[in-house]
Amino acid sequence: MKMYAYPDFRRQSAQSTRLFMAASEQAKGVGKGPGLAKPKEEVMTEARNFIANNGGDPNDFFLTLAHCQLQFGMYQGQRFRWLMENNLGYALYLLQSISKESVQANPMSENKQLLLQYASQIREVKEELKKFQRKMGMQAKARDTGDEGWLMVEFGDFQGQSMKDVYEDQTSKAQKLINYLVQADARPNTNMALFRAYVLKRRASTSSTSAPPPAASTSSAPPPAASTSSEASTSPAPPPAASGTGAWKKSNVKALLASGKHLSPSTLARKLMAPVKSSPAPNMPANPRTKLQLFDACEDDDDDDDDQELISAVSQFEAQLNTALPTTVRVESCADPLPAAIPDLDDHQQPADLPAPWKDQLPRFQQEWIRRALFQANPQTGKR
Repeated sequence: MKMYAYPDFRRQSAQSTRLFMAASEQAKGVGKGPGLAKPKEEVMTEARNFIANNGGDPNDFFLTLAHCQLQFGMYQGQRFRWLMENNLGYALYLLQSISKESVQANPMSENKQLLLQYASQIREVKEELKKFQRKMGMQAKARDTGDEGWLMVEFGDFQGQSMKDVYEDQTSKAQKLINYLVQADARPNTNMALFRAYVLKRRASTSSTSAPPPAASTSSAPPPAASTSSEASTSPAPPPAASGTGAWKKSNVKALLASGKHLSPSTLARKLMAPVKSSPAPNMPANPRTKLQLFDACEDDDDDDDDQELISAVSQFEAQLNTALPTTVRVESCADPLPAAIPDLDDHQQPADLPAPWKDQLPRFQQEWIRRALFQANPQTGKR
């Protein structure tokens, strides 16, 4: 059995400087040794004897330290060199913890100091111990601040730097690593998996803060801008409020005149003078120059027929009114200009006003004739 003091570290490759930190298969099958911690001198004596029995130099102090047995921990009974070769990560944890402890006069504390003395003569262990100490400090800062970006990157060319620094590094090399991590299939519970989770979190946060604000609801749209003076001058005015009386529609006038032949002149006059019930205001025409009509819209070809119907209906009343009219007024005179005076009428009485549709549809001389014919004052009461 060859005796050597310097540990043969497990590496990713023969030329790689990266050391394996996890437990080897051999270390996974080893259990904790029995018994209490042995005193320092007993431990040193057992190591010298082991070296001598295997052809080594028992007087070599470094070689003796390498073959001292652990008196504490999960690998109690295993030699110091074995610990470095089979679970370097756990060895670094022990060394970090031991460096903070005060030396005490007991076998366990003495054994810890022997391990610390052995590790201090191994270059790789000293370098890894510095990284480990920095890693512990970064983990503590990540816990205190709640920012996972302070965790250390433990692989690749950026090993030893914080995840935050590497992510914010704008060099092409760093960004290439970040882009690789986004698509990488990292093994769970590894440093690469932790770094990938941090990268995805940062990118999600950046995309959410840079997203455009949601579009405003149409219900909260601002009111339309005020129209210009030219628009205001051409826009139709709002329809007036409905009044207590409305305009007579042509259809109503025709219906009333058609049924008037069965009514007395006074009854017909009262109906014509009665207020029209209110109706919804008509829609204003789109063209402001178009006048609002008082009657229902109709084709021009029907206007002449409607006028003829009105005149025909009025003519029917002439036959009924001949007995009531003075003998000096003839039916044929309705086509002539109005006579200067009509007997049997009080000069002080004002002529009765006709409904607006009649005035719009009938010639003036017919209006005057109907006013005189239908709306005469009663000689006894003076009422029309």
